[in-house]
Amino acid sequence: MSDTDELYSVLEKLPKPVPDSRSDRDAARLALLLEVIDHLRGEKGCAFDRKQTLSGLLRDLKDEIYELDEAIGNQNHGQAAREIGDLILILLFMRRILWESEKTTFGEIAGHVAGKMIRRHPHVFRDPQETIDARVLWETWEHEKRKEAEHSDRTSILDGIPRTMPALEVAFMQSKKAARVGFDWTDEESVWEKVIEEIGELSEARTEGPDRLKHEIGDLILAVTSYARHVGIRSEEALGSANQRFDNRFRHMEERALKSGRTLASLSAEEWDELWEEAKTSERKRRPPRESPPA
Repeated sequence: MSDTDELYSVLEKLPKPVPDSRSDRDAARLALLLEVIDHLRGEKGCAFDRKQTLSGLLRDLKDEIYELDEAIGNQNHGQAAREIGDLILILLFMRRILWESEKTTFGEIAGHVAGKMIRRHPHVFRDPQETIDARVLWETWEHEKRKEAEHSDRTSILDGIPRTMPALEVAFMQSKKAARVGFDWTDEESVWEKVIEEIGELSEARTEGPDRLKHEIGDLILAVTSYARHVGIRSEEALGSANQRFDNRFRHMEERALKSGRTLASLSAEEWDELWEEAKTSERKRRPPRESPPA
């Protein structure tokens, strides 16, 4: 039995997924897109698309991820769907370039990832269980992952975290992976105490030179990231929201200064504070009212 036949045999034993999001036209439309890309990359295709490289497309992919992030943040689901389309296009262009050197087909890629998901979810596909302990789930995931050829050289649960990720995301992923096997604070209060401890160490480091200061700033950010994870927040997203608030408030101050015929540089510290507080007040007025808790 081929790997593909085995995948289908596993799925055939299960009832159809509910709800089933597949469309009768999905396969045909995917084939159409693959053919469009083949034309663009082919001998009589587009000069620009024929010059595309994996590294160049990777930069485009990162840009599109940010655009998708913004669309989802704005709850613009129509725009999010279009951004997903752009991501799929770039990924399939990358697949075409791989095909040109390695003859990698879309079917091979799709079959590989489908098989991986089936192997890593035995509680769904092999031995269905309605409930499963979260730690058992992740232990199974890591066990199955290490049996795969591309992960056979992994020796640590922390392997596989790309170091090209933003540092806050690396911090989140490290603590999340470690927590899956029990290396974690027992409760929210414990990790909060660690944050307070790191603030104290940072305060002591202020007079001890830049190396110690850098060390303690890093430890504090790491502790805050762990605390954020404990309360269900990703530090990268929290910082992104804070950046947006700063942007909004600073632009408000620029606008107010311009209306009064002043430049920002000419403002006193007191005037800066006044405009900043004004911007915060304006921001609060634009927020939708919170729903009252049920009686």
